[in-house]
Amino acid sequence: MHLLILGATGKTGVISYKYALEQGHHVTILARNTSNISLHEKLTVVKGSALSKDDMHRAFSASGKPVNSVLQCLNPVRANDWNPWAKFHGPARLLADATAIAAHALLEQQPQPEEHKPRLIAMNALGAGESRKVSPLITKFIIDYSNIGKTYEDHNAVDAEIEGNCGDDVLWTVVLAAALSQEGRKSVRTFAHTQTGTSFSITRESCARWMVGVAGGKMGDEFSNKRIIVSN
Repeated sequence: MHLLILGATGKTGVISYKYALEQGHHVTILARNTSNISLHEKLTVVKGSALSKDDMHRAFSASGKPVNSVLQCLNPVRANDWNPWAKFHGPARLLADATAIAAHALLEQQPQPEEHKPRLIAMNALGAGESRKVSPLITKFIIDYSNIGKTYEDHNAVDAEIEGNCGDDVLWTVVLAAALSQEGRKSVRTFAHTQTGTSFSITRESCARWMVGVAGGKMGDEFSNKRIIVSN
């Protein structure tokens, strides 16, 4: 499989691309800063922006292999990741616009047979869209009263626009991740986007490995065209 990963230099994206390589996938990374990415025989690195259609097309063609899946792990920038009230630096629609550009690039590739439709895995957050109904009270409070609310405007746009962007020819999964932690690998539990029972958090490693599994087709179509809450 050939996976294109957006946001591969971020905390979850780094884990994602390294695990994808471990699994034997060919990986292409599109990133603005590529200086800290180590070389690998199955890794193609393209310097550019996920918000540029031209850069996205360069990334799609760089390896000479059709892209089977796009994994979007982007995150808008705040002055301090650990402080919900830290100043939001944006861009305002980073996630939504990058997801749309990637979806359109997948659609513009040579059409694939029905059993080999390309996939788009969009990392999002619990509390976006209808999942707000089942999110913890503290999550709702932070969304409503801190600068994380700006990020959730973007998350909500991804959630609202995914079907229109992907149409019938791209299999999509919106990953509604619980609060991300750094605690290592744990088992992953999945829930429908309006289902109760999720825990408060999921580790980045757990989330990354699960998303790569979906992107690589390991789970078949169990999570295709669905919004899925993931937690530990």
